[in-house]
Amino acid sequence: MLTSRPRQRGMTVVEVIIAVAIVGILLALAAPSMNTWIQNVQLRNAAESILGGIKRARFEAVSRNTTVAFELQDPNSTQWHVCLFDIVAQTCKAATPDLASKGASEGSPNARVGTQSVFTNFNAVLDPGTEVPSLVAFDPFGRVSPSSPTNIARIDVRNPTLASADERRMEIFIGAGGEVRMCDPQLALATNPQGCQ
Repeated sequence: MLTSRPRQRGMTVVEVIIAVAIVGILLALAAPSMNTWIQNVQLRNAAESILGGIKRARFEAVSRNTTVAFELQDPNSTQWHVCLFDIVAQTCKAATPDLASKGASEGSPNARVGTQSVFTNFNAVLDPGTEVPSLVAFDPFGRVSPSSPTNIARIDVRNPTLASADERRMEIFIGAGGEVRMCDPQLALATNPQGCQ
C-alpha cells in the first residue's frame, strides 16, 4: 500500500517580498543610531590613542632618564607624537626621530581635541583646536616637568560633526605627579568608575 507523503511547501514570492520589505524598514530605522554609535566608537578610540601616547611619553622619560614630551600637533585632527624635549627651546629636539606617533589620517577622522594648560572645570566644553598645538613634558621621574611652563593639564576629545545631543566627549587629565586619567563627563563618578565627577 502506498502512503502519501505530506506535500512540502516553500515560501511564495509574495512572502519573500514581504520579508525583504520588513528587513529593509528595520535597517532604515536603525541606520541613524548605528552611524552615531560608529562615530562614538571612533571618538573613544581616538581618546585611547591619546592616552596611550601620553603614557608612552612618561614611560620613555623614566626609561631614558631624560625629559620626554607628548605633543598634540594639529588643531584639526588627533595627530600626536612623542619626542625628546629640549628644555631651553621649549620644544621637541630637532633632528631626532619621534619615539612614537599617530598620523592625522589614522583611525578617527572626525575626532578633534582642545586642551587646557590650567584645569578649571569638568563641565566646561573646550572648542576643538583650543590651545593646539600643545604639549606635556615628563621629567626622568615620570612627573610633569616644571621646565615646561605650559604643560597640558586637560584634553577634551570631541566629535563636532554630531549633533550636541548625540555627541559623546572624553576627557583626559594629567596631574602634576604624572598620573593620567581618562573619563566620560556624561557619567557620574559616584556610580561609575569611568565617570569624571
